Amino acid sequence: MEMEKLNMLLVLCLLLVLFVDAKTEEISSQISNEKVTKLRFYVQDLVGGDNPTVWKVAQVSNLTDTLPSAFGLLSVLDNLVTSGPEIDSEQVGRIQGVIGLSDFHEKALVMLLNLVFMEGKYKGSTLNILGRNPLDDVMREVPIVGGTGVFRMARGYAITSTYDVDEAHTHGVIQYDVVVFHYAHEHDIRFFDA
Repeated sequence: MEMEKLNMLLVLCLLLVLFVDAKTEEISSQISNEKVTKLRFYVQDLVGGDNPTVWKVAQVSNLTDTLPSAFGLLSVLDNLVTSGPEIDSEQVGRIQGVIGLSDFHEKALVMLLNLVFMEGKYKGSTLNILGRNPLDDVMREVPIVGGTGVFRMARGYAITSTYDVDEAHTHGVIQYDVVVFHYAHEHDIRFFDA
């Protein structure tokens, strides 16, 4: 009787191992479909004028005004994202979030941004940017740490540079060159191609 129970237990264990192995292979094949997407877009940064899209919400008393780095200045933004550098270029979406000057010695932003795609094949998807952006550098690299929709499980980077700033310093155009790794799942492809 004990031998039958032991044999039955071994058979069940073997079936469980085969089942888990089959499921692991299925999951592995679903997420091994990694894609690389490269994007270039332009952020229209309106810090002044009649319709600003960047708003100062806090600062560290008089310290912000006395340091050349403007340490402690905190702003929220909801900037237009376009396919070209001109403000009337095709609209891609919005970049929304919080930025703060967080370095005592140089103008460097800490950024928590969501790029929300509102048009085109990525409509409804987002990319999440979280990192340091030293504003005095010509080329700046910031990390892509996540995303939704087409960009679920995204990771990558964006190289940013100031494309143009008007004389009054109220409208800046920032170029973003993005490389993002993400996974294509079968149900995602059907959803976004529908």
